[in-house]
Amino acid sequence: MADLVLIPTIPEAPAPEPTRPSVKRYLIAAVLSTILPGAGQLFRGHRIRALCLLIGLIAIWLGFWSLRLPSSYPGLVLLLWMCLLLALFAVFDALLAKDAGSSARISRWWILAGIPLHYLATNVLFTALLWSSGFQTFRFLSESMEPTIFAGDKIVADRRFYHQRAPDRGDLVLLRNRDYVTVKRVIAVGGDTIEGRERSIYLNGQVQFERFILHKFETGSDPALDTFGPVKIPPGKFFVMGDNRDMSLDSRSSDVGPIDASAIVGRPLYGYHIWDKPHYWWVQ
Repeated sequence: MADLVLIPTIPEAPAPEPTRPSVKRYLIAAVLSTILPGAGQLFRGHRIRALCLLIGLIAIWLGFWSLRLPSSYPGLVLLLWMCLLLALFAVFDALLAKDAGSSARISRWWILAGIPLHYLATNVLFTALLWSSGFQTFRFLSESMEPTIFAGDKIVADRRFYHQRAPDRGDLVLLRNRDYVTVKRVIAVGGDTIEGRERSIYLNGQVQFERFILHKFETGSDPALDTFGPVKIPPGKFFVMGDNRDMSLDSRSSDVGPIDASAIVGRPLYGYHIWDKPHYWWVQ
C-alpha cells in the first residue's frame, strides 16, 4: 500500500459579515430631501439623481413663475401632482436606495418614516413655490360677496395681477382692511361720481344694471346702505362694495370710504371645492 502523501491546505478565510447601514445617515438624507429635493441624494453621494431632481425642480419652478399655471385650476392641480411625485422620489430614494458598491440597505419598515416626510415635503415645496410666485389660497368666511362667493369657499388669488395694471370698474379685488384680507367689487374709480338712490346705483349720472348683486332684507331695512352720496372719488381711490349689499361693510360706510390703491393686494381668480362635490368655478 502506497504511502499517503499529506498535502498542506490553507484554511478558508471567514466570510465577511455584511456591512450594516447607518440608519442615522439615511434619515438625515431623507430629512434633507424633505427640505429641498435632491439635497439628500447629494448628501449620500448620488450626484446623478440629485441633478435629475434639480432639473425636475426647475421645471416645476418655471410652471409657477414663467408659465403662471396656477392662474387656472387645471394648472394648479398639474403642479400639485408634479410636486407630489418629485417629493415622493426625493424622500423615498434618499431613505431606501442602496449606496454604490454596497448591498446594504435599511429595513423596509423605515418606509413608515417616509410617509409623513413625503407629506411634509409636498406641502413645503408646493406652498413655497405658490406663495413666492405671487399666488395665494385662502378660505373666504364672510357672506358679504354672495352669490358670487359664499362663506366657506376656497379661493385662489393672484397677488401680482395689479402690478402692471390698475383695477377697473366691475373687478373683484383682494384688499387689506386693517388686520384682515377680504374681497370686494370695484364700483367706481378715481374721477367718477357715485350715488345710491333706494338701492339703485348711479355712476356719473347713469343708472347701473348689476346682475351680480343680492339683497337679503327688504328695502328700507338700512336706509344708510340703500341711499348715499353723491360721492366724488379722488384720483388714486376706489369705491368698493360687496355683492351682498345688505351684509357688506364697504365704501358706503364712513368708517371705510373710498379705499387707496395700496390697499388692493391682488385679484381673486377662481374658487374650488375638493371633498364635497369636487368642482371649481371662475370668479366674475
